[in-house]
Amino acid sequence: MHRVVHIRPLDDVVGHEESADCLCGPAGEGVYAQATAQAVGMIYRHHALRPCREWEASAE
Repeated sequence: MHRVVHIRPLDDVVGHEESADCLCGPAGEGVYAQATAQAVGMIYRHHALRPCREWEASAE
């Protein structure tokens, strides 16, 4: 089972979708189990369009 987490800025000039297709072009990073090197999830880090102070991590 793969889990997906999005890290999004909350106080940006635009709202960020909880999606890999968000307009900011989030970078996806695989998460792997150390013992087996098997992929267990993805973390998408959304890009802020201006400096932000509030961020949120949420699971799909």
